Amino acid sequence: MRHAVFGRKFSRTKNERKHLFAGLVRSLLIKGSMKTTITKAKAAQPIVEKLVTKAKRGREVDRRSIMTFISDAPVVDQLLSDAKTRFASRTSGFTRIVRLGKRLGDAAEEALLQFVDEKIVAEVIAPKKEEAKGKPVKNSPVREQTKKRGRPKKIFK
Repeated sequence: MRHAVFGRKFSRTKNERKHLFAGLVRSLLIKGSMKTTITKAKAAQPIVEKLVTKAKRGREVDRRSIMTFISDAPVVDQLLSDAKTRFASRTSGFTRIVRLGKRLGDAAEEALLQFVDEKIVAEVIAPKKEEAKGKPVKNSPVREQTKKRGRPKKIFK
């Protein structure tokens, strides 16, 4: 019986589990969302929550403790900069798990682990350039058929 035993083992050693979670957290921080099994998402979610909470404080001690887990400096810097703007209004609940259904290969329940808030991107909008006044050629010698799956077939006239 597993009374008062915390965490999931995933049939891995302690070192393998540590690297598995570090990879899951790193890919979530880079991409903003990731598709994995429900049990891995549930195990990685509290780790991400704790790292974001540390990053919101933004002290050097917190940065070093995050670096011990992730060990990728650009990702840690991105997390620290995002935490001050993106998660400023939240105290907790930075991630969500969305169930996706069963995977075709092994029927494992899949989930999407993602951040709740969208990433704030400030872009400078450039003025539109004048488009070419000439019309596109309709009857070109080579056309590609795009309605069917697979490699497009070339049709010669």
